Amino acid sequence: MNFTTIKFEEPEPGIGLLTLNRPDRLNAINLDMVEDLHRLFYSLLGNETVRVLVVTGEGRAFCSGADLKDSRAQNEESKSFPSAAATLYAIQKRYADRILEMRRIPQPVIAAVNGIAAGGGMCLAMASDVIFAATEAGFVPSFINIGLSGGELGSSYFLPRLVGATRAAEILMTGRTVDAAEAERIGLACRMVEGSRLMETAFETARAMLQKSVYGLRLTKETLNQNIAAPSLEAAIELENRNQSICCSAPDFMAAVENFSRGK
Repeated sequence: MNFTTIKFEEPEPGIGLLTLNRPDRLNAINLDMVEDLHRLFYSLLGNETVRVLVVTGEGRAFCSGADLKDSRAQNEESKSFPSAAATLYAIQKRYADRILEMRRIPQPVIAAVNGIAAGGGMCLAMASDVIFAATEAGFVPSFINIGLSGGELGSSYFLPRLVGATRAAEILMTGRTVDAAEAERIGLACRMVEGSRLMETAFETARAMLQKSVYGLRLTKETLNQNIAAPSLEAAIELENRNQSICCSAPDFMAAVENFSRGK
C-alpha cells in the first residue's frame, strides 16, 4: 500500500509502525494525510498479522495539527458543497472520523511523541492507548488560540479522562503548552523518556503486548473503550464476563495458563 504523507512498515513481526511524514510542515495534517490515515486504519481493521501499532512523527515534531495552509482544503473542497458552512462541516467531519477509526482498530496503539503535538496532533496522541513522551515533547491544545472552541477531535472527551476535569478545563481554556515532565506528572503521558530511547521504549512495550494472547489483547482494548463510559458497574462486569468466556475457549488459553504456572 502506497502513501504520500505517511509511512507504514512492519519492522518486527506483529508490530506496525506508522510515521507521520510531512517533516517540512512539522507533520501537519492535510486532506491527503486524512485520506492516507483512512486507508491505513481501514486496512488494519481486518489485519490479524499486525497486533500492535506504534505511531510517531518524522523529524523534530510529532504532529503540529491541521495544516492551515492546505490549498486543497481552501480551494478544491469548497467547490463540492453549496455553502461555506457545509464545506467546513464536511472537512471537520473527515478529520474527526480518523480519530474514531483509530479507536476502532483492534490493535493497541502506542504513541511515541517525539516532539510537539499540537491541535489535532495532540488529539492523535490522546486517542492512542499508551503515550510515551520524549523529554523535548510538548502538548498544545491550540484550538482556542486561533479563535476556535477548545473541544476538537475528541479533546473534550479524552483530556478530562486522562488528567481530570479541572486540569482539562484549565489546559483547554488557556491553550498553553504542557511539557513532557508535566504530562507525565498529571497522567497525559504514561512516561517521559529521553528522546534517544523513545522508540526503544515504545517497541519494548509493544513486544510485551505481543506475549499476550490474541483475544486477550484485543478484548482488553475493547473493554477499556467501552467501560470508560459504562453506565453502571453491572454493565461493565457483563462485558468483562463475556470477554473472559471468549478467552477461556481460545486455543492459546491453556498454553498461557501453563506458562504462567511455570513462572514464564
